[in-house]
Amino acid sequence: MDSNNTAHLTMAKAFFGTNHPLFNMFNISVGAVSDGHAEMTMPFSEQLSDRKGSLHRGALVTLLDTTCGLSIFSSLRSLEPIATIDLRVDFLRRIPSAVGLKAIVDCIGRTDTVAFITGRAVAEDSGELLATVTGSFAIGTMGPSFDSNEARGE
Repeated sequence: MDSNNTAHLTMAKAFFGTNHPLFNMFNISVGAVSDGHAEMTMPFSEQLSDRKGSLHRGALVTLLDTTCGLSIFSSLRSLEPIATIDLRVDFLRRIPSAVGLKAIVDCIGRTDTVAFITGRAVAEDSGELLATVTGSFAIGTMGPSFDSNEARGE
């Protein structure tokens, strides 16, 4: 891993780790970050499960959306503000009971103002494909840069 990827991983783990209340509550963790690529995991949690004992699909969408953002940040080489324009998640099969999830997302292209992603969610234990994701995200929106003191809560 080169120093740029190491810097991305360090920054991502700080922002997307325990410093962020939602990601902390969902126990989302960063697995890998490189130029335009991100992987994140979410372990099984009864608090986030549906009536059948599987992680709720809404939790999976949150994991995918978050991983999409991280893949875009890594392609931009900065944490400038972004916003989801369109996110499509296709569920290919039911999420297995009591199983954690892994999201793998690539930023496949971008203009000055829009980034495009594609990715997938798999069962963490078996690697079974559960869902696919595609989407577009606005770059340079009105919010604070994610590497600013304001975004870090300082």
